[in-house]
Amino acid sequence: MTLRPPPLIAAAVIALLAVPCAIWLGLMLGSSGWGWTSPDIVWLIRVPRVMAAFGTGAALALGGALIQIVTRNPLSDPHVLGVTSGASVGALIALMWLPAFALAAELGATIGALLSTSLVFALAWRGMGRGLLPGAQTGTVVVLLVGVMIGAACGAAVSFMLAIANDQQLRNIIFWLLGDLNGVTHWWPVWAGVGMASLMAWPHARELDLMSRGDGWAWTLGVPVAKRRRVALLASCVCVGAAVATAGSIGFVGLVAPHMVRLLGLRSAQWLLPFSALLGGVFLVLADAVARTVIAPSQLPVGVVSAAVGVPVFLVLLLRRRAGQ
Repeated sequence: MTLRPPPLIAAAVIALLAVPCAIWLGLMLGSSGWGWTSPDIVWLIRVPRVMAAFGTGAALALGGALIQIVTRNPLSDPHVLGVTSGASVGALIALMWLPAFALAAELGATIGALLSTSLVFALAWRGMGRGLLPGAQTGTVVVLLVGVMIGAACGAAVSFMLAIANDQQLRNIIFWLLGDLNGVTHWWPVWAGVGMASLMAWPHARELDLMSRGDGWAWTLGVPVAKRRRVALLASCVCVGAAVATAGSIGFVGLVAPHMVRLLGLRSAQWLLPFSALLGGVFLVLADAVARTVIAPSQLPVGVVSAAVGVPVFLVLLLRRRAGQ
């Protein structure tokens, strides 16, 4: 008989090894070469970029885990459900029309994420409820279709803003929409967003676990379902808004990281949320290191690398879920 370590110990060991290794690789790898090339390059460019990448990955992973718990849908992701697209629209509106306002992008992205999330829930709520009935068709497809529709509407709004932008704004907007960490200096807002969302959601982890089994089940055990759902969604929107404002539209981190944690055996929200944030940060730091070096001295947008990993993972999960029905 093979003895396996408990899931929590295994996840803690992996996190303790992966986090410093990813940060070290992020600091050593760059488009200018390997190693400690110059103190100015390391401290003024690589350190803020690694901090921003880790915080953005943690925010997207935490937001994705919260959305998956609330929707009871393991295929949910801020990008797939159109939340990231809504945040992008809000951030672009703030940047184009309120450029001098402090934290305009962060506030605009959070409001955009909240509005798009509210639309998804309002339009897909009946389909989600059907998944709770014995023998009824799951609401997964309904939620995904509504998310795609919201994302398409937000894409049209982004296209309109691109059409009216001047030449100076156009290139920056395109790279920002692809998800780009090049030139990031203000990394603290996304870390503040992760901290705020964690304080909002993590103390209620046990109640979130009960909600993941069904609203009726949680309600009979005394959980204020509507209140907890609103708080969890607001926390997710804070995460996604801060991430989009920092690095633009980066997809599939919120899908990959929580599933990595579940593969380790951690399904309780008490441990799923913090370990998803840690592994999401590791994932995006490594993805950004690849984006900086794969075609050096040029750089790829990090969103291209995350999508290259996330799309196959999403398709595999979708096919496995359909095969299990």
